[in-house]
Amino acid sequence: MINYEIGNDFDAIFIESELELFNNHSKRSPQDEEYKKFIIVVKKNQQIIGGGIAYSSLYYIGYIDTLWVDEKFRNQSIGTKILSLLESKLREYGCELCHLDTFNFQAPVFYKKNGYEIFGELHHKKQNITEYFLKKDFC
Repeated sequence: MINYEIGNDFDAIFIESELELFNNHSKRSPQDEEYKKFIIVVKKNQQIIGGGIAYSSLYYIGYIDTLWVDEKFRNQSIGTKILSLLESKLREYGCELCHLDTFNFQAPVFYKKNGYEIFGELHHKKQNITEYFLKKDFC
């Protein structure tokens, strides 16, 4: 008999490791690490005023996970510099492209100004928001 249940953290670890085994059997990742993390931090007077986190996931696919600048320091090119540094790290590591997602109330215009193109969007009617998926080819 097959049962469908709500799982726990141990179940999640098992499921993820099984998928990793399948992926490695089907198409082994050339990366040394499954997920290489890059972090950029901007400080003023020892206080963090901005930063970003990016990953190179399987197969050298870059992903911008988080980019934030304190409101008092926005529109001073800090976000652009953070994004540029993260992209440089991803390129140096071997990524050929990068992707990210952002909501309509966050920064789709910012990313488009920085060379990203929208390849998908989801309209969340209940919340009245749009989630954009963007990419940038490094080649």
